[in-house]
Amino acid sequence: MTSLGRVSKPWIARDGRWLAAAILLAGLSAIVPAAAACGVVTLFIVLVWRNPDRALAIGAIAVLAVRPSLDAFSERRAGLGPFASNPAVLFGLVVIVLAIVLAVHRGRLGRALWPDSSIRNSHLWLLAAYGIASVSGALWYGSAGIGEAAREIARVTSVIAAFLLVVWWLEGRPKAIDLGWAALLAGLTVPLGVAAWQWASGTGNLETEGLNRLQGTLPHPNAFGAYLVPFTLVAVGSAARSKGMNRIAQMALAGTLTLILTLTYTRTAVIALVVGLAVLPLLQAQELDKRSLLRLGALAAVFAALSWLAVGPYIRERFTHLDLVGATLELARGGESENSFTWRIMNWGVLVSLGLQHPLVGHGAGMTTVLNPIVNQINGLPYNAHNDFVRFFFEGGSIGLACYGVYVLTLCLWAVRKARAAPPAEAPRAFGVTSALLALLLLTGGTPEISLDTAVLYELYGMLALLGASATRLRDGRTPDSRGQLREEVRI
Repeated sequence: MTSLGRVSKPWIARDGRWLAAAILLAGLSAIVPAAAACGVVTLFIVLVWRNPDRALAIGAIAVLAVRPSLDAFSERRAGLGPFASNPAVLFGLVVIVLAIVLAVHRGRLGRALWPDSSIRNSHLWLLAAYGIASVSGALWYGSAGIGEAAREIARVTSVIAAFLLVVWWLEGRPKAIDLGWAALLAGLTVPLGVAAWQWASGTGNLETEGLNRLQGTLPHPNAFGAYLVPFTLVAVGSAARSKGMNRIAQMALAGTLTLILTLTYTRTAVIALVVGLAVLPLLQAQELDKRSLLRLGALAAVFAALSWLAVGPYIRERFTHLDLVGATLELARGGESENSFTWRIMNWGVLVSLGLQHPLVGHGAGMTTVLNPIVNQINGLPYNAHNDFVRFFFEGGSIGLACYGVYVLTLCLWAVRKARAAPPAEAPRAFGVTSALLALLLLTGGTPEISLDTAVLYELYGMLALLGASATRLRDGRTPDSRGQLREEVRI
C-alpha cells in the first residue's frame, strides 16, 4: 500500500487535472457543444504555450507535408454554408490559433514576426485589397457579405500564418531547410499516388467528355496542375545544376511530374509550366556560366516540348471555334459551352459588366460565387471568376484590384531578390520557386486563379519561406557550427 501511495499521489498531482479536464469536456460536448469547443481551444493554447518549440516544429512540418492531402475532403456542395466543417477548414483554423499563440510568445521574447519589412509591406497591400472588399460586401449585402468576407479573410490568414510558422521554424536552424524540402516532397507523394490510381482505374475528373483528367487529392484538375508546376520547375532547375545519379533522379522526377501535369489536361497549368521554363534560364543568366546556361535552356526546352506534344492538340482545339453569339452564347451562360475558352471569355465579360455597378470598391469579398449569374448546372452554385484580376475587380473594385496588383508585383520582386542572394547549392531550387511564382501569379494573366487554390498557396508560401531562409544565411555571412547551429541567433 505504501508503494502504491507513493506512485499514485504524484500521478494524481501531475496528470489528474488533465484527466479531469477531459472528463469535463466530454460532458460539456453533450450538453453545450460550443462550450466544449472553447475548452478544446483553451487546452490547445495552454499546450502550445508550454511547449512552443515542439508545437512550432509539428505545425511547420504539417503545413508543408499534410495540407495538400486535405482537399480530398473539401468539396463544397450545394446548400453548405461558408463555414462548412471539413478537415481543410479545421486545419486552417488550427494553423491560425497556433500562429497567434506563438506570435504572442515571440513578442514577449522581443523577436520580430516577419522575415523582413519588404514582404511585410507586400502583405499589407493584400490586406488592403481584402479590407476594401470586406467593407463593400458588408455595405451592400449586410450579413451575407460579412459571412463571405469572414470566410475569405480566415482562409488567407491561414496561408499567411502557415508561411510565418515555417519562417519561425527555420530560424537559426540551417539544416532544417533540407528537412523542409523533404517534407514538401513527402506531401507530394499522396497526391501523386491518388493520381496514379485515378489514371489506372479511370476514376479522375470525367466532366469533360472523353477525358480522364487527373486531380489527385485536390478539388479540381486545374488546381492539381497548378500544384505540380513549382515542383516541376524546381526539378528541372536542379537537374541542370546536378551531376551523376542526382541529375538522373531529378530528370526522372521532372519527367514524371510533366507527364502527370499534362494528364490533368489543364490548359492554364501547361501554359504556366511552359512560361516558367522560359523564365527559368533568364533568371539565372547572370548566375551561370555559358555551358551551364545552355544546359539549363536545353532541359527547359525539352520539358516544354514534351508538355506541348502531350496536350498541344487538345489545347489548340480548345482555342478554336470561338463563338460568342447565338446558341453558343446561351450554352456559355448556363455553364455548358463545349469550348471552355468561350465560356471563360463570357464569364469574365459578365463579371466585369456587373462589377461596373460598383467600380471603385466592388461587390464584396467572396461574393463572386454568390452573385455570378452563370451557374454550375451540376450543383447549382455560381461559378468563380477563373481569373484573379477579374475576381479582385468584381469583389474589390478598381481600388482593390490596384492593391492586389501591387501585392503581386512586390511579392515577385522579393522572391527574385532572395533567389539571387541564395547560396550556389540552393540556387536551383530558389530560381525554380521564383519562376513558378512569376508564371502562376503574373505571367499567365491571373487565369489559374491561384488566390482561391489554398493548397497551392500553402505550397508556394512554404517554398518562399525556405527560399527566404536560404538567402538570409548567405546575406548574414554566417555558417553552421559543428552541431549544425548558427553561431548567433537569427532574428526573424
